[in-house]
Amino acid sequence: MAFLRYLIFSFFIISCICGSYGQSNTQDQTTKSSKKEKKAKKPKKERKEKKVKKPKKEKTTSTESDNNAEDKNFGPVFDGASVSVSAGINTYFGDLADYKVFPQFKDIGKYTTSAFKLSIARDIKWGLGAKLNFQSGKLEGTRKTGKNSTTKSFENSFFDLSIQPRYLISDILFKKTEYSRFKIYAHVGIGLMWYRTKLFDTNTLNTKDYEGYIEVEGTQSLAQKTLSDKVAKAKTLTIPYGLTVVYKLNQKIDLHLDFTQSTTSTDRLDAFDRSWTAKDKYDYIGIGLTYNFNRTADDAPKKRPKKDQIKKFNEDTSSQLDTSNSSTTLPMASLPKKSKKGLFGRKNKKSNDDDELLNIRLKLFETQLKLFEMQYLLGK
Repeated sequence: MAFLRYLIFSFFIISCICGSYGQSNTQDQTTKSSKKEKKAKKPKKERKEKKVKKPKKEKTTSTESDNNAEDKNFGPVFDGASVSVSAGINTYFGDLADYKVFPQFKDIGKYTTSAFKLSIARDIKWGLGAKLNFQSGKLEGTRKTGKNSTTKSFENSFFDLSIQPRYLISDILFKKTEYSRFKIYAHVGIGLMWYRTKLFDTNTLNTKDYEGYIEVEGTQSLAQKTLSDKVAKAKTLTIPYGLTVVYKLNQKIDLHLDFTQSTTSTDRLDAFDRSWTAKDKYDYIGIGLTYNFNRTADDAPKKRPKKDQIKKFNEDTSSQLDTSNSSTTLPMASLPKKSKKGLFGRKNKKSNDDDELLNIRLKLFETQLKLFEMQYLLGK
């Protein structure tokens, strides 16, 4: 019995020792595992923290920067403002012009001279606007003034400044659409011209008269003049009037053609005058470019849809109308009538007819949808 008691007591002690050791091992394992989990979790948090950063500013693409540059606004003062540069030819009309309306094609180089024009313009409202012009160039002419007289020629160099109110007449003459690229302006104004002129015999090249020069005293009473130096240029008032045809190339740039005739208040533009003749005139015909400051992409010219796209759209709309309820039809009176385009009408223009048909089909489709909606609401 004592042996059994001793054996049971020894087993009890061994079991206690093993239990405590197992608990300590499990605790150590749990603590180690928890530490490992914490260590394993820490880098994940750190990674998340590293990933969550302030968003960087996205770099704008080249196209966006180009669009921003194209849509750059210079302020309200430049709304409708533009600057134009052109080059062309001047044609003189006066006592020494050997033609009535315009020189013959073979004599264009003989009677026309080069010219330059710079303009600053601004559209105001209702098609009204104004422009300030600076023009520089030369004028020439040759003519035999009488049966018994010699042939006379003159050379003139000038520049003028003028202010010209203008009006957009193309909106009156033609119907305005989003696809229209042409504009026509009519302008008339007032200006001042500064010039120098030499009149000479065409055969002998002897000077007969002048404007803007000083003559040697000994030759004043002679038919042959001798000029010693230049003085201040002669001045005269001008009244310019004409047309400008503008073609939109893109959002900012236009191509323009300028026809301007200027009537002066003097008959001495050619240094030759007669009491019964009219005042001298000159024409300018030039081609150039125009830059529009605050014109946006909405004002840029739009391309017309191709005929294939129009046909496809017509087929789609016609098929939708055919599948719809045939009883719901529109009276003919509700269809829009063809309206004339400006003063010249719009006959024999296929593109305008296609646009008209498109508008009619769209209106038919809209009214069809409204009728379906009414039927659905009444059916409820």
